[in-house]
Amino acid sequence: MDQIFRKTLSTRHFDLDWNRHVTSRTYERFAYDARCEVLREFGYPIELMLNTNISYVPGSTNVRFLNQQFVNSEMTVESEVYGMDTGTLLWKQSIVGSNGKKACEIETTSTLLKDGNIIKIPNLPKLSVIPYQFTIHPKPTNQNTVEHDYYIPFSDMNCFWNLPSDSIWKIFEEGRFLFFKEIVDLNLIKETDSTTFFMGGEIQIYKPIDPGTHVKILSWIESFEKIRFYFRQDILDSKGNLLASMKDEQLFVSLSNSRPRRAPAAFFDKIERFIE
Repeated sequence: MDQIFRKTLSTRHFDLDWNRHVTSRTYERFAYDARCEVLREFGYPIELMLNTNISYVPGSTNVRFLNQQFVNSEMTVESEVYGMDTGTLLWKQSIVGSNGKKACEIETTSTLLKDGNIIKIPNLPKLSVIPYQFTIHPKPTNQNTVEHDYYIPFSDMNCFWNLPSDSIWKIFEEGRFLFFKEIVDLNLIKETDSTTFFMGGEIQIYKPIDPGTHVKILSWIESFEKIRFYFRQDILDSKGNLLASMKDEQLFVSLSNSRPRRAPAAFFDKIERFIE
């Protein structure tokens, strides 16, 4: 039977985002904190890792948000970890509220590296589940995209001197804002009482994203439905190499009551040329 590790944390006032609920990056931070506790159980506390130059390197992620939260919500992170043949760690995590309802599900990978080599942790459960199969496809030729330059701050790196997952999520979040500001106009949110909620998505990391560098964010829309759309982004380095991709589901909701609603016609008119 697979072992489940649990850690309880609470949301705080500074976790609220512009949509008035706990930001998606808080869930990833909670999940990361729980992963570190699990690694401690298997003999790799963070103190040892830092003292022996072992780095925790994040991998690709699939995430679903199921129940929005407010401040002072007590959340329990339930974690399972599996060792893959390559030494990569596969994490399956649920973040559950005090009412027993799941707020978030995260499946992600990570590796422990020392001198460029993957450390294989003994005694990990062998893979007993099928890893999530990503659906991100390459950007179609001649696809209309919005391009933005973005600087990766050194202050976004963590104690391992690399970008943690929540900092990578932040790049994509910034790209969404830049897209909406340039193409849609953020004032449309208040004018139509409409916003979009990030319901979940896929993040694939192909190469490390280095702090202190400039990247290019390409943004477009994969598909559009009555009350939701699927947003696509690629991050490229200065030489045009693909570093990471994201596909996320955005649900239209009323800003005043947080209930799903049809997309405003004005919104569709503005973004139509960027739909695959």
